[in-house]
Amino acid sequence: MEDLKDMLGENADFYREQERKIAARLALLAKGRIRSKKIGGKVYYYLQYRKGRSVKTEYIGKDVPRELRESLAERDRLEKELPRVREGLRLFGSARGREIDLAEPLLAIFRGLTEQKLWDAGFEIIGSWCFLLYQKHLPMEKYPLRTEDLDFLVPRPFKGRAFDLGGFLEELGFSRHFNPDGSMFFTGNRMKIEFLSRERRNGTLPPRHIKEIGLTPQELRFLDILFIDPLVLKLGRGIRAKVPNPSAFLLHKLFIAERPERRNKREKDIRQGIYTGKYVLAEKSETARLSGLWGGLPVKWKARIRQSLTKAVDIVPLESGVIRRLQALLRIGQANPNENSRKHSPSSAALSATCSKTRGDLKQSIGQRIAGETDFR
Repeated sequence: MEDLKDMLGENADFYREQERKIAARLALLAKGRIRSKKIGGKVYYYLQYRKGRSVKTEYIGKDVPRELRESLAERDRLEKELPRVREGLRLFGSARGREIDLAEPLLAIFRGLTEQKLWDAGFEIIGSWCFLLYQKHLPMEKYPLRTEDLDFLVPRPFKGRAFDLGGFLEELGFSRHFNPDGSMFFTGNRMKIEFLSRERRNGTLPPRHIKEIGLTPQELRFLDILFIDPLVLKLGRGIRAKVPNPSAFLLHKLFIAERPERRNKREKDIRQGIYTGKYVLAEKSETARLSGLWGGLPVKWKARIRQSLTKAVDIVPLESGVIRRLQALLRIGQANPNENSRKHSPSSAALSATCSKTRGDLKQSIGQRIAGETDFR
């Protein structure tokens, strides 16, 4: 209990540190706007900035140094980031009590899934709560959780023991609801719980009810990568949770951030991807795993991940160094001659365990598993 409460109480500290870093960096950057004047057919550039109540103008020359442009561009990104950081500090500084209330129902859910061996059957926590668990149980820099949605990934076919999970949640005080497609979700205790599984036949079939657990998960595309080599975390005595490996989580977040239906969550997806990337780059085994997964991705996945990394410079300006390292590791901008041949690879049959795969095997495996999901209609 206390362990989970600690996770939910660290958000304000994160924003205070972000505010400090931005203020320190702004003090070192050039400020103002570049103006130009045309005199005698030639263009001259000036730096215009405010000092106290007056506006100062300094002559730059016939050309603007690249360093000055980069400094001003970085200042602009940080000045846009600062209000968001201060708003987060205001919200989390006053909402700790409300967030801690989530701890009890969460632990009850995790304990129930552990006792019924649903993690062993392939259940995983994905989304923002997965990201929060990374921060607490891996040596990862803290970043605040700003969601109360809890998403579970459900394997198909389900091979676990029979357990009325829907009824279990209702006993904990959650209410059952239905989406227009017939899939289920639950609300209560200031939370929303959703269950997701892989889409069948490109979405031409309605969601299938899983009678063994009394649920009808929502079916979505692009989830296969999250099943590869997941981690099992110990949350407390007799309580476990299974989550995707960080490299798969990173690539998935950066990919879905460019999906049209995720437009309103794009910034959150990219932020979580980049902060997970800091951990991946610091761990040799995860760095190797990321390279292996990347090598097996279809060309359209790579294109969208490239787009997210480019946008990340403006969304997470304090992490420009991490972004550049990810771009270098993934060789952003360099075409892979094997990508076009992988684009139309046949899809594989069922998912299989990848813990014992070599890096080369992993590349081939992920390429096969995701190839069937590259139709972007």
